[in-house]
Amino acid sequence: MKVIVGFVSLTLVHASTSAQEWISLFDGETLEGWRINERPDSWAIEEGAIVTRGERSHLFYDGEVADHDFTNFIFEAEVMTEPGSNSGIYVHTEFQDEGWPIAGYECQVINSNPSEPSLYVEHKMTGSIYAVRNVWKAPVADNVWFKYRIQVVGKTIRTYIDGRLICEYTEPEDAWRPDDKKRRLLGSGTFALQAHDPGSVTHYRNIRVKLLPDDRPGRASAEKDPELDRLLTMFANSNYPLIDVGIATPSLEYAEKQAADSRKFGVTIMDADLSAAPASLLIVNDRKQAPSVEALKAAKANGCKIVFSSGGDTTLDRDRVKARLHAMEEAGLAWIDLWVPGK
Repeated sequence: MKVIVGFVSLTLVHASTSAQEWISLFDGETLEGWRINERPDSWAIEEGAIVTRGERSHLFYDGEVADHDFTNFIFEAEVMTEPGSNSGIYVHTEFQDEGWPIAGYECQVINSNPSEPSLYVEHKMTGSIYAVRNVWKAPVADNVWFKYRIQVVGKTIRTYIDGRLICEYTEPEDAWRPDDKKRRLLGSGTFALQAHDPGSVTHYRNIRVKLLPDDRPGRASAEKDPELDRLLTMFANSNYPLIDVGIATPSLEYAEKQAADSRKFGVTIMDADLSAAPASLLIVNDRKQAPSVEALKAAKANGCKIVFSSGGDTTLDRDRVKARLHAMEEAGLAWIDLWVPGK
């Protein structure tokens, strides 16, 4: 069994009355209710869709729905990427004149890498809760419309692609964040779409929101180990593809548990096609013991790519994941040292 595991014209719309209805945020013809922060030429409306095509710019929702300050909600849009496109959807953010938004979360939109990539290759794919918990394999293809849903309730954020839950993250009380992302936290705020670069052409249409009561309680629990949360977020932020090529899935029951753990840790379970693997590849089987730091250092020194395997175990074990991340940190691995099957 193979399982891949992760303008309505209103003065104000109140959450207490909106739970039964979707509210459109884009009329399909104009950018009424939206505000561009820089480089207006990066945006266009084509065939009823907002299209990104140009240098870095962000389009913030600035309209009347909820006074553009959302707390609990379900956001939905139909999205289509072109090959090599990179974009994103921000939630709980706020308008700023220029630069990458510093407030709130970005939900990643990218399904393939450019055919001629630069020195940096973005591995965080569509559905990722960017730089916090990522998915390392694109859940959809380019050139097709897909439905992107983002739900925020309390301190939990979830992403769905075509109805499938991809990523899920619940903030702990003292969430670790790198120095440049201290405000990547849930609270309240608006939405924003991202134009990333001239080669990134992304289409958005049928953008809408369903407001949920602000006092609606969240049911998910946060990671209780601060050190594991630090390691997971640190490596997620720095583009380290966290992948396991050695999980066995004997039944649907196992698949459901594996998918939940995959979302929790931001580790993607993948099959390894060794026929397309690099000529020099170290598969680290850490089912019975923690990875050897010295072996990781030696592999790095010799230009060998590295990928981790749970050796046929049926569980993405938290202690194994933590030991793996500690070894990666101690060995001084870089994101580019890790292999992503299919790339």
